[in-house]
Amino acid sequence: MKQCCLVFSLILFISCVDTKKSIDIIDPTEDLNVVDIEFIIDSTYTKGDVRRYGIFPNKVVSAKYLNNVLYLANQGLPIYFPKGYYNTSIVLKKTSNVSLQFDEVVLGGGFQIIDEDNQASQFIKITGTLIILDKLFIRKSNNISFDDVLLTSDTIQNSFKQKNRGVSIYAGSKNIRFNSLTINDTGGKPTGFFKYTAAALQVHGWKNNPENILINSLSINNAGRTALYLTGNNHQIKKVQVSNFGLGSNENMFGLDDASPGEETEFSAVWINRCNNCEIDSLLINSTYNKGKYSLRLDEGKYHEPTFINNIQLNNKAKELPIKDDKLTNILVKHEY
Repeated sequence: MKQCCLVFSLILFISCVDTKKSIDIIDPTEDLNVVDIEFIIDSTYTKGDVRRYGIFPNKVVSAKYLNNVLYLANQGLPIYFPKGYYNTSIVLKKTSNVSLQFDEVVLGGGFQIIDEDNQASQFIKITGTLIILDKLFIRKSNNISFDDVLLTSDTIQNSFKQKNRGVSIYAGSKNIRFNSLTINDTGGKPTGFFKYTAAALQVHGWKNNPENILINSLSINNAGRTALYLTGNNHQIKKVQVSNFGLGSNENMFGLDDASPGEETEFSAVWINRCNNCEIDSLLINSTYNKGKYSLRLDEGKYHEPTFINNIQLNNKAKELPIKDDKLTNILVKHEY
């Protein structure tokens, strides 16, 4: 029996190595010749700098001026946001060939990249460090790259005076890359504001699951509910660190795609479900509170497209929590370190 298991595991390993695809992100096409004269408010700033068009850090943000900036970005003009706080949200809707550079920018609201009228947003490049105080939401959009993104909570500067609502990569999203993604102190109160925040990072979408998500470094700390919920195909996460989860309420929550109703209330540090041909190189789960139900939840998937966790470490209370695995799971954990 042991020999059969070893042979089966070897076959799965070879299958994964042979079929693993690289994740290629297509960068936007920039156009430095976009005519911006109609939108200039202060000509002392260089072309593409938001201050040229009336948007300044640490000041009231005009919705009209912001729309002008996003219009220019959608024409292919690279846009630069200087360091500071902007009490606004940014929504990229059915946009293409957009380049935004953030110089340690803090958004009081959220950042969305979404489709509209069956038209996807695509070929979007976000460089620099972007700090979001509400949520990051991506839907039916593709070929998106981020440098360093931080979701954190500041109930004074947050536009809604609430904790952040984490990151949701939703249905139809493909080819998305983060250099680093850090999510701290995601909320979990039993209010309507957090109804759709079942996990600090939730990657899901019924029958149209996200594909080709690459994250070099993922850190989730003090999640109000589940820390990471991962579904989809061909994801690669090199380093995952989860520290504390399940600190909020499991009441008044909307469900997660591909999960049975009610399962979203059973908080886990990491929950992998219907995740095929994916790989996590290293996973560290640490819990110092007696919270959450599972340290690790390994749900079903396609057996011929296995998902691997190459290295895992459980610390403190996380060691005491159970690991739940479905009989039809396709997830293999290779080493403990």
